[in-house]
Amino acid sequence: MTAPAYDDAPDLVVRDVTVVDVEAGAHRPARDVWVAGGRITRIEPTAADDPPPASARVVDGAGRYLIPGLFDCHVHIAFNGFLGVESDFRRTLKQMLVHGVTQAVDFFTAGGHFPGSAADRVRDDVNEGRFLGPWLLTSYGCLNAPGGFCSCSVGDAASVVVTMDDVREQIDRITAANPDFVKIVYDDVFGTLPNLSPDLLAALIDEAHRRGYRAAVHIATVDDASVAVDCGADIIGHGVIDPMPPELLARMADAGTILIPTLASYESRSLPRWRISLPPAAPPDSVAQYQRQHRSIYEIKDQIDDYARAYEEACANLVPLLDAGVTVVAGSDAGTWYTFPGDALHRELAIYAEQGLAPARVLRMATIDAARAFDLADRFGTVTEGKDANLVLLGADPLADIAAVRAIDAVVLRGRLLDLDALRADITAPHETPPAEIDEEVCSPHHLRTSVH
Repeated sequence: MTAPAYDDAPDLVVRDVTVVDVEAGAHRPARDVWVAGGRITRIEPTAADDPPPASARVVDGAGRYLIPGLFDCHVHIAFNGFLGVESDFRRTLKQMLVHGVTQAVDFFTAGGHFPGSAADRVRDDVNEGRFLGPWLLTSYGCLNAPGGFCSCSVGDAASVVVTMDDVREQIDRITAANPDFVKIVYDDVFGTLPNLSPDLLAALIDEAHRRGYRAAVHIATVDDASVAVDCGADIIGHGVIDPMPPELLARMADAGTILIPTLASYESRSLPRWRISLPPAAPPDSVAQYQRQHRSIYEIKDQIDDYARAYEEACANLVPLLDAGVTVVAGSDAGTWYTFPGDALHRELAIYAEQGLAPARVLRMATIDAARAFDLADRFGTVTEGKDANLVLLGADPLADIAAVRAIDAVVLRGRLLDLDALRADITAPHETPPAEIDEEVCSPHHLRTSVH
């Protein structure tokens, strides 16, 4: 199933719907939202004497709520919740869509399985309509030390930096594909993996900036985050798993640093296997691995308690970050261990609400705040005339309870009303070949140091 071009999209009218103004946190009831050419063309009070044209597709919005399509600002489209399983990226993208994720930021495609595309062109293939999926931004690669975090995951597909000459060579390698940003790992996973030196990190960020790219730095600890901010990181790619001092929060706010918490991924690693549930529409490779693995990787490695502490601390940092004025946008780390595409973003938003954030604030983090953070607010993030018609129709009010984002009645992508039942059938269709056996000792760089109990 391929995504249509804008000019192929028929007219669409969502009639008598409550539009959710995500900037104001307010309802705009009884509105007709008109879509043509893939964009929102009119938003007007519903009027009986102004019916849609006979050629338009009409969606009854009475008693429903229309929101802009959701952003997941940290995903891995190469994976589907089990690292090491050769997932078909087309199913991963469809999983995001059925959960209302119409924009996604991919934190590297290296090492994936892309039938009909390639890792260095998959973003353009999706965004130009050759594959059905959310609008994508991507780093196209990952820079790290030899044997470091990304090398552990994808081997030679990662970019290894040892010397200052490597800085230029590896930035050349990645930017040849014209990524949307450059991803760098500064994390030794508590001394268990090699890491870049601060000087190399600073050189990589400077070189990325010199070429006009923002730098996203994967970190874990407060020390990692502090060094990354000092070196000029534009984006911090995970929540911090120990207490963040006020001076670091202030520096991040002053620098305009963007933080993406990925709390859902921390939580999923803190749970025993029996508490981890697959989403209702899951690909066969994920189902097979889920059934095969009776204990999670983190149970096997005796790290559940470590991740429970990491999750608790990362959650505790959320409100102080926001109170300090740091830009925090929603991202789940979907695709990594037990963090399932689309479904993980819904859980991510629920976690924010559990930390005391109002539903309106949470919704902003996954819509207009995310759009602004990635310079896409002219196209996405609000239900506004002139913007791309990436929309989600909900059967419940997300300003009353953010759990309403799960009550999806319809998804519009590029002005097209998607057939969600057909997408679910595509996601769950049998594979032509069975998934390969997975070694339970498969490298997972997310592992914390094994605890001694």
